[in-house]
Formats: sequence, C-alpha cells, structure tokens
Amino acid sequence: MSDLIPRIKICGVTSLRDAQIVLDASADALGLVYATSVRQVVGEVGGDIVERFGSELWCVGVFRHQDDDEILRIVDRDALTVVQLHDEASTTLLNALNARGVTVIRALSIGATPLSPRESGAVGAVLIDGATPGSGLANDWSLVAAQRFDVPVIVAGGLTPDNVSDVIDVTSPWGVDVATGVESSHGVKDPRKVASFVARARAALTQKGAQ
Repeated sequence: MSDLIPRIKICGVTSLRDAQIVLDASADALGLVYATSVRQVVGEVGGDIVERFGSELWCVGVFRHQDDDEILRIVDRDALTVVQLHDEASTTLLNALNARGVTVIRALSIGATPLSPRESGAVGAVLIDGATPGSGLANDWSLVAAQRFDVPVIVAGGLTPDNVSDVIDVTSPWGVDVATGVESSHGVKDPRKVASFVARARAALTQKGAQ
C-alpha cells in the first residue's frame, strides 16, 4: 500500500501553471482542494490538471464537509485515483472508493478522534494536519512524533522550506505536505519556494530512510 502513497505533496494547487511548478520541482504529488477554501479548484480546472499531469504526479482530491455523493461524483468526473478525507468516512463511501481502486488518505488533526475501526483497514495513509487545515500554523511536532499508526504517516501544518528538514528529523514521517509555506499569495505557488521545499524534504527523507 505504501507504494501508492506520495512522500512529498504540494497542496492547494489551483492552476495548470502551478501544477507545472510542482512537476518541475520533482515533487511526488499535488493536492486539489474541492472543499470550500481560498485554494478551491473551480470549474474544469481539477479535471484539466489530472488529465495533463496525472501520469507524472499523484493528483490528490481533498474533501472536507462534503457528502458521499458529491465526493464520488467529483472522483468520477475528474478521474481521481487518490483522495484525502478530512471527515470520518462512511462504510458506503469507503466501499465505493475501494471498488474504484481509489487510495484514501485520512487527514486527522492533533488531538482529534483517532481512526474509526472501519477506517483502520481501509485507508492507505494518515495525514496529521494542524488544528486549522490550510492556516499555515505550525503543529506541535513533539505530539506528532508521539502518535503511532499502522499505515504511513504524512505530516503537515506550518511546514516551510526553512523548517521541513527539522520537522522530518523530529517526526520521522513517511512524507510531508505543504500549502501555505510555498505560496506567494493564497492559491498561488512560488516556484523558488516549491523547489527549495522539495529539495530539502527529499534530502531529509532520504537521510532518515538510510538510518
């Protein structure tokens, strides 16, 4: 299952331009936010990004406070193969995603209720986010390091090119996820920040893997 989980994800991509920036930086994945957000993809942009970049990047659909039917409609429309769910998933949704071959990343905030029993055997990874996803506020990394799961863990919440190496050293995650920390403005990626983040994260993850 871990082979289907990206190590470095740039979230909140809202345009083909920014998707190209993510690819050029050699990240593993980009996040397409379908939930209400300043980084929400609109119209046909999500599908266009998946069509153009889906063979080279994991294109992860991010959902929050959306019902099962809406999630599945978007998954089918935009040909998503990975989703990130910020709410507890129903058995119906998990079964439907499994039937479509869609990998599920379950996002949890520090101090939140852990995975439900039905989710434990159905998700491919857990993403530990900040208390307010997308805020850019840093997590308490010592608390993140203390949590244990039976699936790969991706850490997020206030990551930047300047702190990602230290966070990886403290938390020893499978992967990392960033949005605000590599932007020039809400929903607009800064090429230099993205490239720096990916390079530093890749080096730190490789070093941890070698230990």
